[in-house]
Amino acid sequence: MSGFHPSAPTDLRADIRYRDDGKYTMYGISLRWRIGENAPDQGSWPPPADWEEGQAPYPRLYEVWINEELRQTVFLHWSAWNWFQSNSHWVDLGDEEPVGAFHVKIRAKVGEEFTPFTNTVTVEAGQADSRKWAVRQPRRRAPKTSAAGADPRHGTAKHPRSRAGAAIRDLDPSRICTEARRLNTSTDWHEVVPGAARMLADYPWNDAQKYLEYRKFLDEGALASAGNPVYRGLDLASDDTLGDWPLTELDTSAPTQTFTYDYMAYHHGESWSHRWFLTRDDWNPADGLSWHDLDPIPFLVEVHGAPKEEESASWEFASLPRRTGRAAIVGIWGGHGGPDTPNGENGGKTGEFFLSVCDVMLR
Repeated sequence: MSGFHPSAPTDLRADIRYRDDGKYTMYGISLRWRIGENAPDQGSWPPPADWEEGQAPYPRLYEVWINEELRQTVFLHWSAWNWFQSNSHWVDLGDEEPVGAFHVKIRAKVGEEFTPFTNTVTVEAGQADSRKWAVRQPRRRAPKTSAAGADPRHGTAKHPRSRAGAAIRDLDPSRICTEARRLNTSTDWHEVVPGAARMLADYPWNDAQKYLEYRKFLDEGALASAGNPVYRGLDLASDDTLGDWPLTELDTSAPTQTFTYDYMAYHHGESWSHRWFLTRDDWNPADGLSWHDLDPIPFLVEVHGAPKEEESASWEFASLPRRTGRAAIVGIWGGHGGPDTPNGENGGKTGEFFLSVCDVMLR
């Protein structure tokens, strides 16, 4: 598609930056662009002329292309007071310092069509040495909100089906699911989370830098349990004795995929997001599942600052890599919630996240 489109993003800016939580340095590409009257250098006040208390007719679905390859689909649901969320995005690059050049462009979906691409921006690895992530915040803020009630249960991936859904919720009779239930000390299928004690000891949400520090909870070989021993059965590796985890087949030749998630207690707010990762092409299921088995760039991201209470969520997207074979998909949903902090620090909450590991066969 080519030519002018009134809702097309333009004037893309990009640079490589980093976030440092004291244990891991997390790198990423910081993107800003113009959409409507919202410019990449928009100041903290006043809002863009067409903002209309968050009702501006800006696109909410974007694709991020890196080095001429579709790498990520992004759904943006911004808070009514935070116009920076509607024209900026952080592309995760992982905890290893990036190398080489990244040629980045984006486009938006309006109705059933994609807009033209923006300009392509080239960013060179090494620029992150002196560019720590700087948080942009509007001067005026509305109170953070959440639609969740007192029920601590939250949810898990439905399609593709998560290990927790298969083993705990569905009581799948496979040998590996049976063994997982024996090892687990929790029967809660929608609460795969590091646990309150660990979150109080080392907060998942970094309130100063405004990002979720999930990486430090994903120990080697214990990713599926989020490092929580009550779910240690979910960390079992496939082998000849236990067999394989139940698989969801995904046709990667299809033009789009549709993923679904079952919410049991839905949260919204400017900090909350979903991130979906795929294992690298050379992953061996017999070796278990660790952070470094994942492609560090999530292929699907949703930022949901806007309330949209519902029992399930779905995303239709085209950014799942077109390859075949055995793989695992890891979904991380989290933000600024969780237990109260002892003295009201960190914005009053530790932060929290809920993890879904989905075993798939790509066709």
